[in-house]
Amino acid sequence: MAKSSKYTSKQPNEQGIIEWSEEENKIWSELVARQLKCIEGKACDEYMEGLKKINLPHDRIPQLHEINAVLERETGWQVAPVPALIDFDEFFRLLANKQFPVATFIRSREEFDYLQEPDIFHEIFGHCAMLTNPAFAEFTHKYGQLGYAAEKKDRVYLARLYWFTVEFGLMQTDNGLRIYGGGILSSPGETQYVYSDTPEINKLEALDVLRTPYRIDIMQPLYYTINSIDDLFDISQMDIMALVEKAKELGLFEPKFPPKNKLAS
Repeated sequence: MAKSSKYTSKQPNEQGIIEWSEEENKIWSELVARQLKCIEGKACDEYMEGLKKINLPHDRIPQLHEINAVLERETGWQVAPVPALIDFDEFFRLLANKQFPVATFIRSREEFDYLQEPDIFHEIFGHCAMLTNPAFAEFTHKYGQLGYAAEKKDRVYLARLYWFTVEFGLMQTDNGLRIYGGGILSSPGETQYVYSDTPEINKLEALDVLRTPYRIDIMQPLYYTINSIDDLFDISQMDIMALVEKAKELGLFEPKFPPKNKLAS
């Protein structure tokens, strides 16, 4: 990735332990307390079950080996410490090897509400509970394998699939709309916004998703829903690359957001 981050990931010591400061642990504690309240009655059952299994500490940032013990037992996954930003090659390589990249830094208090880079709170709180679910884990693994083998021009299409599922996925359940995407589950603003009348919410069709533009720096104008987490497993068994070719032929949908302001030259 060309852009750089002002954050620097912390390196684990020889025992694999990351030394977090008192302030960093306090930020974690406040983020967890706020978001647990925010997702009540909104997160999907699979996420809440995963959260119980992971049993996150509320008073400190968890060590990666604590998360790994649970993921290994449940789905054979691990988390891997990475720099603040990694390139697509490394991202796909890790997922293809059942390793979920976790940037080992936590946001500053100045960016408590929102930051563009995924920090350890986003990665652990947002994603790791879902990785205890076999269907979700298989989808993410297959996605990594496809992406690692894909050409650069095709990865842009695959990125949309990840964005509208793993990051911003919703589920229609018997109890109403529920969240499974980590980008929503770790964001108080986005969690509330999903339940407002503002965004458009459509049933997920893989081909449609591959053709849908998105922006990372705004609230999403459009979300896609699945009916159950098993839908993700079904998608993982499809010929996704054939759908990518189809999406290229058909072209992208019109964006539902304004273009970024171009700087005057």
